[in-house]
Order: sequence, then C-alpha cells, then structure tokens
Amino acid sequence: MFRLAKTPVAAAVGLAVLTAAPALAQPVQTAAPAAIAGRAPSEPRYLGGMWESERFFFQIANPPLLPEAQAKVDGYRAAMRAGKILSTAWTSCRPGAVSAMAMVMNSIMVLQSPSELTLLVEEPRLVRRIRIGGKHPRKLTPSYLGDSVGHWEGNTLVVDTIGYNGNFELDAYALPTSPKLHTVERITKSADGRRVDVQVTIEDRENYSRPFTLARGWKVSDQRHPFEYDCMENPREEEFAKAFFIKELYQPTCIRYEGEGDAHSRILCRRPSK
Repeated sequence: MFRLAKTPVAAAVGLAVLTAAPALAQPVQTAAPAAIAGRAPSEPRYLGGMWESERFFFQIANPPLLPEAQAKVDGYRAAMRAGKILSTAWTSCRPGAVSAMAMVMNSIMVLQSPSELTLLVEEPRLVRRIRIGGKHPRKLTPSYLGDSVGHWEGNTLVVDTIGYNGNFELDAYALPTSPKLHTVERITKSADGRRVDVQVTIEDRENYSRPFTLARGWKVSDQRHPFEYDCMENPREEEFAKAFFIKELYQPTCIRYEGEGDAHSRILCRRPSK
C-alpha cells in the first residue's frame, strides 16, 4: 500500500474536488533525434519532450455500464455517501495505464524514436512503451500496462493496447475494468506544437454495453523532468480509518501505528486473506 505525497487523491475523491490545471507555460522540448528524418520538435509527427495534463478529470460522466457493473458502482457511491473514502488502484498507487489515460494529471515525458514511443508518466509513476509498427504477441501475460503497438495515420499516432489485468479502475468513482479491456488511443499534436489531443476509446464487454471515447489533452510544460511521485509503504493507521477498499488487493499488508508519549511507533502486518 502506498500514500501519495504530492497530490492527495483520496481526499479529492472524498470531497469531489476538481483540480484546475496550471497556466500554460512556455514550451521546453527536447531536440528531435537525427534518426527521425530531420523533423523539428514542433512538427506534428514528433511528440518528444515534456508535456503536462491540460485538465484533471476525476469522473467519467454517464458511462454505458452493464447492470452488474452498475450495481458495483452504486455500492461504491453508497459507501461514499456514508462518509467512506474509496480506496482504489489509483489511491493505492498501482500503475493502471488506462486510469492514467482517463485521469491524466501532472507531467508526461515522451521519448521518441522511429520504432518506439516511451511515455514516462509522473502520476501514477509508470513507464509505457509503444512499439511503432509492431504486432501483439500471440501469448500475453496480463499486466497493469498491457501490450501497446502503434501506427501512424497521417499526423495521428494510433495506439492499440490489449493484455490488461483488470486490477485498476477508470476514474475516482471506481468505474471497473476487466482483462477483456481493449483501448485505442489517437494522439495528435497541434500544428503549432503547443498541445496534443488524445482520444481514448474504451471497450470492455464484461463491464460496458458498448465502446465509448474520452477526449483528453496535453500542453507543453516548462519542467525539465518529471517531479518525483512519492509513494511509501506502511501507511499510518489514521489514513484508513474511513477507507472503503473495493478490492482485497488494495488493502495494505502492513500499517504503522504511532506511539504515544515515550512509546515507539510500531508496524503491524496482517496475513492477506485467500
């Protein structure tokens, strides 16, 4: 189990506060590698450099949930109305690639070569590798990030991802995912090089009646590198006094109990239930 040091997402969920994005900064882009046919950093097909989210979305409105998935979400909202704070993959610092697509926040560093795009996402901390012109392997081990391959359609990079493990949610209200999840991203840089439009189409036949698309955006950042996203193990007891864990997986194995007076703090660990 982990705690966010920079952005108290759990508190944002409990209070339903929408975080506004900072003002547009002057662009700081890395030089385009010579291998990319001499393209300048401002050219549409070169995505390399430092970006930041244009806006933080903590909720997806009106998703086409199937009845069983809707019942789960209704239960989570009832817990919130009763004063609980949802503990999801996001708040337990698990690197769900799709939750980062849907709730993108803070900085994204992009490294680009002719054969690969690498995304270094600040929050939650994760590294995504997208093979340009590649194919999905026949056998995949399910993971938080899945397997991503991309191709260019004009100036738009189309990224197809499968092989997710389903152990993360799409938004702060715990929209569910499953291993059947399939995403397609369409990533397009503006002609002036100052922003990137991202459309994410989500298909998960176990939870949703049809595919649906989210529109997100990045803007240029004046950061030189991503800030450290500080997560720590052994969270304090009081942090989970009102927590509602939607999965056993998200519960901390060990919790630190603060000592009183001269008494030392102590860490107690539980054996996860089977």
